[in-house]
Amino acid sequence: MKYCANCGYKINNNQSFCNNCGAKLHDFQSNQQSNHNKIDKVRGVNNRYTYRYRDNNQHKRSGFGKVLIAILAVVILGLLVSGLYFAYHQFKSHNSSNGTTQSQSSNTSDDNAHGAQIDIFSDTFDQSYIKAPSKDGYAEIYNGMSRSDVETKYGKSNGTIYLQGSTYEKYGDLAVMYDEYDDVSQVIVTPSNITEDDYIEHYGEPDDREGNIFIYDAYKDNDFSVLVTIKDGMVLAIENVDQLPSNSSDDSDSNEVSSKSEARAIANDVLDSSDWIHSVDEGEFSYRVNYGRENEDRAHRAIIVEKNDSSTSEWDGDEWDY
Repeated sequence: MKYCANCGYKINNNQSFCNNCGAKLHDFQSNQQSNHNKIDKVRGVNNRYTYRYRDNNQHKRSGFGKVLIAILAVVILGLLVSGLYFAYHQFKSHNSSNGTTQSQSSNTSDDNAHGAQIDIFSDTFDQSYIKAPSKDGYAEIYNGMSRSDVETKYGKSNGTIYLQGSTYEKYGDLAVMYDEYDDVSQVIVTPSNITEDDYIEHYGEPDDREGNIFIYDAYKDNDFSVLVTIKDGMVLAIENVDQLPSNSSDDSDSNEVSSKSEARAIANDVLDSSDWIHSVDEGEFSYRVNYGRENEDRAHRAIIVEKNDSSTSEWDGDEWDY
């Protein structure tokens, strides 16, 4: 059974025309089939063009994406390299700075470990020690400091010197005398390899001399004097002390004692050469010069020096009458 392609009416297989609409069955179906074939061809062409367009489009998009990814990768890589270089530079700079600081600190510690280094011909020493009172200490070491404080600053003592009946421990160009509690009681300067002539050439002739001691005391109202001890033509020690009494004719007959250093010198004259002076205490009417014998390690003896007439007496161990 067949049907009319134009109106859908039922027809026989051998009919040439439709009984209902009169259409020629073979030509219409042929045309319809031809149209279908043409449509299919057009669709095929369109499909092929569309596929090729899409394929080209996808290829173009794919190439642009690859270029974009490559650019991003290069940028990211550049940033990483720059970051690593900056971090390395900072690390190197930090280590270099630390190394320099540690080196400077180490050098300072090494220098201090060899004791104080004092240039006695420098302007600093001239202004702060020769021309100014410095009776309580020098170079960051002062009376009352403990031995451990001194050794923290300058290390262990590198020797001793014996001066005016007392023993001093050397720390480079500085020498310290300790009391029985291991506290600093006096600080003096002990330069190395300075001759008597070198000192006089720089600072001039002393205002007075007592044996091997040069006395620099041009100004009688500045409360201090400078004593320079000479031994075998070399400068042994430089002391900044309480001002010594005037030797003018007005008071040349006076025997008054007015400073600890003077009382020490008087006591030293009456003691044996093997005795050692530890310290000097000042009272209202007299000085007590504490000393020990050669084989004693404590200064439990004393010489009393009267202020009004410089007379001396041995302390009997009782309470000291100032």
